[in-house]
Amino acid sequence: YNTHLAIVTVGLDEINPEMLEKDIQIASLGTSNVNHIVGTPIIALGSPMGIGGSMDYGMVTAVSSQVTKVDTSYHILQTNILGSQNSGGILFNLSGQVVGVITNNQTNSDMKNVLTAYGISELKKCIEKMSNGIKMAYLGISGVDVTKEAYEEMQVPYGAYITEVAMDSPAMMAGIKQGDVLVGMNDRFIQSFSEYATQLLQMDVGETAHVTVMRQAQNEYKEMTFDIVLEEASKH
Repeated sequence: YNTHLAIVTVGLDEINPEMLEKDIQIASLGTSNVNHIVGTPIIALGSPMGIGGSMDYGMVTAVSSQVTKVDTSYHILQTNILGSQNSGGILFNLSGQVVGVITNNQTNSDMKNVLTAYGISELKKCIEKMSNGIKMAYLGISGVDVTKEAYEEMQVPYGAYITEVAMDSPAMMAGIKQGDVLVGMNDRFIQSFSEYATQLLQMDVGETAHVTVMRQAQNEYKEMTFDIVLEEASKH
């Protein structure tokens, strides 16, 4: 619901068995969370030029700091491929592994025609759940990592600093507020927003999340705990 990705299925009985055997190959998912991915040669397939069946090639030129949305966190791969503002498709490495899913809504305003992609590593669990018809769990917070400077200069505890709580979300209804720092979930220490997003992906709709936050009160942070029933993401 944050990436606007969808799983499209076709019944096996609607596909020619000969095509299944000879023409359809399964694309393996690689990884985008590697230090040396910058400079990696890549091939863009799908509609990178805005036309179905088009392709291009180039390399990964940069990896952005993580882009955070409600309950999720992604790396954005920047390339040197000039494509369409209506682009779509997949980035493959030269081993034939998927390393990114092209997105046209994360491009810098001064580089509108340069292809960018969501790194595949953060999407794997999401793809697995969607492929198996499992609904995505929803808590309803956006946040950032607590920096070393904030920890040392303002005594903000390490964790996921909550910048926004979605209206009518389970988090809001439970009493979590903007400015809280989420430091634990289900007896697991949380030291960054990406750790929170990863932990949430392990949970299912209807489960109860035991959430620990630190809330500032009278110039100090005090611990608070919440038991929150997770809802379905697609309904929000």
